[in-house]
Amino acid sequence: MSEYDFDVIIVGAGPAGSTAAHDLAKSGAKVLLLDKEKFPRYKACGGGIPIRTEKMLPFPIDSVIEDSVHLLRVSALGKHSFTRDCGEPFAHMVLRNRFDNLLLEQAQITGAEFRPKTTIQDLKLTKNGVVITAEHFTASSKFLICADGAHSPVGKLAGLGTTLAECAAWEVEIQAKYQDIYPKTSGATALIDIGFQPWGYAWMFPKAEVLSIGIVTPRSQAPKMKKRIQNYLEHLHIADYPIDIAKGHKIRFRRNAEQIAKKRIALIGDAAGLADEFTQEGISYAIHSGKLVAKSLISGENTDPLKNYENAVDQYIQPELNAARLISFMFQGMLHRFQKPWMFATGHAPFLWKSFFEVQRGNSTYDKELKKAGPLGFVANQMLQRNSKYE
Repeated sequence: MSEYDFDVIIVGAGPAGSTAAHDLAKSGAKVLLLDKEKFPRYKACGGGIPIRTEKMLPFPIDSVIEDSVHLLRVSALGKHSFTRDCGEPFAHMVLRNRFDNLLLEQAQITGAEFRPKTTIQDLKLTKNGVVITAEHFTASSKFLICADGAHSPVGKLAGLGTTLAECAAWEVEIQAKYQDIYPKTSGATALIDIGFQPWGYAWMFPKAEVLSIGIVTPRSQAPKMKKRIQNYLEHLHIADYPIDIAKGHKIRFRRNAEQIAKKRIALIGDAAGLADEFTQEGISYAIHSGKLVAKSLISGENTDPLKNYENAVDQYIQPELNAARLISFMFQGMLHRFQKPWMFATGHAPFLWKSFFEVQRGNSTYDKELKKAGPLGFVANQMLQRNSKYE
């Protein structure tokens, strides 16, 4: 009998954890997937997933797609609005309870064992593994993967991810159909309202029977979020609709190659700060990191596979996060200095949003698009390095 109960224990059954569990179990590993919640469960999130996300999954997600958007309407604090058309969907709209449950089910189909309503209270490193303890439950494994979200309490127990940057988000949901409110539009549209100081944006994402409205800002601006959401609802003429759900959450960012893995423990997804700072989107990176950690553990190329995982994040994901942060810095800088002309230029010049759509569809990357800026990108990077106040 094995010295350990499992080959891998994964804490958190969101997109990162379920993806890792799926790939590991499919390879024959004995996997235990834990979560503090019973699934399906509500998850505060805009629920807009780039098309590139779907391309990474080995199974269809059609059953949980609420809508697909090819139109993007952009405004600056309610003014200077314009609409860009991708011509084909650049993002799917999902409800996270259904989307996450689908990924969990697929992990279970491949053989992963799932234990809901389990909160880890303690973990201990042994000579060659990890022991986790919950109420009335103890289990051991060779490796522990923390996919327990931006707060990552298990990651904190392991001493990982404690220096990641973070921002704040607030989301509300109302029962309404997009076409009932905006009957003259030619299709479902994602709405983005930018221009907040020092940065931030509000959004409205359409679902089949629900509108998700939210805002993301630096952490220092969190006390203003509820008022700003109310103003945005009024601007959209939906302030009188009853709010079904209102909930805040945080998003973390990995900026400086912070350690996200030890010899037996690793962070993935939101726990590792894998969200980009241009859109604050993290689902695609969560799934990518889940696949990377599974690949590293499956390959077993050396005695430190989780170091291989961290190296893979540095190679395949971190350049995107770095590029997205710089693009955001450049975009916000132009927006605040020259709001009206910048909105006019970006609304009429096709290259910016064409690049954005190409990234969202998986036909390009932020890093590739940033390189097209040439010396401008280099100068902006030098400015960003000197701007310690840019959150």
